[in-house]
Amino acid sequence: MMDETYLQFFVKSFTYLNMLPEKTTFCTTIQQYYVSVIITITTFPILADLVSQFYEESISFTSVNENFVALSALFAVIYVSVCFINRKHKIRALIADLALFETFSSKAVITETDKSVKFYTKLFIVYGIVGNLCYGLLPILGYKKCHESKSVHMTRYGIPCGLVVRFLFPFKFDYSPLAELVALYEILVCILGTSVVIVVTTLICGVLIHITVQLQCLRKIILDLSQVNDLEILEHKMKFCVKYHTAILDYGIRTDLAFNQMMLLHITWTGFIISVLGFEISTTDDYVEAFRFFMHLLGWLGMLFVVCYYGQKILDESLAIADAVYTFLWYKKSVIVQRYVLLILLRSQKPLTLRACGVKVMSLATFLGVNIDINSVFFL
Repeated sequence: MMDETYLQFFVKSFTYLNMLPEKTTFCTTIQQYYVSVIITITTFPILADLVSQFYEESISFTSVNENFVALSALFAVIYVSVCFINRKHKIRALIADLALFETFSSKAVITETDKSVKFYTKLFIVYGIVGNLCYGLLPILGYKKCHESKSVHMTRYGIPCGLVVRFLFPFKFDYSPLAELVALYEILVCILGTSVVIVVTTLICGVLIHITVQLQCLRKIILDLSQVNDLEILEHKMKFCVKYHTAILDYGIRTDLAFNQMMLLHITWTGFIISVLGFEISTTDDYVEAFRFFMHLLGWLGMLFVVCYYGQKILDESLAIADAVYTFLWYKKSVIVQRYVLLILLRSQKPLTLRACGVKVMSLATFLGVNIDINSVFFL
């Protein structure tokens, strides 16, 4: 009996975020969008500051670029959270159906894989929280310099120094404790948004890791078939391999359908965010700001890399099944065994992939393409 439920850390995380409610009611339907609502509200004062700068006699290109960085990151969080909520039923089914692989592989293997996924997810979340705290507190180091060279725009609208990104309200707020409350709000929004993106990204990677491990288990079973001499046992094992392979392929296709919409972010919006951050780092003369944006850049690059890396892993492992079954001495076996081998070979010709809305495969080649774009920004 399969009573084990895997990836429960993610279920609990999304439950706390109200993005994966246990029961769908009118209230939970509204509540699950609260992250998107908070992030959307946060974009308004940033947009107001961005627009108001174009009415100034002299525009600070650095400030405009900072606004673009912040808005890009916030819009990315909104996009990911909305996509996740729209596909939550498919995602919940994927998490529940991981237990089906207990029929084919050892339960201990799945459990051990799940523990590894949980550990690396916690590691990423800790990095995200610590990184956001540093990202939010570093502007305080440049408070004195900012205060001494405060622009006319900031003085006119009462915008204080030491903020993560400049806000513009209909009233001045460059006095205590209002300035500190706004700064605290910005840090909390950064942590909230980062947590959503990290947990979604690591969930995708977690599912891909489970698929990769199942493909590796199947390949090992196929390679061990060469040592089976009894024809009846061999036919039974080959039939088992066909069913196992079909289950993995079906699960991999469902994974692509559940997450492909979110992957569009990584080949479009993420690339844009990284390019803007790279340009900001290469043009600013403030080392504190450069380091702050470098941390931001590393975060987005890290998330893009892990998705592309595990996307490459399932692609390679799914193709390796064909190599494994071909090296098996199938031509010396019965016709029934040869038919089973042919089924696996035919189904292995098209590799399992994670695509961005069916447009681009998430692989190391995709990651390299983004890095080429970043290098072109740095060397402009």
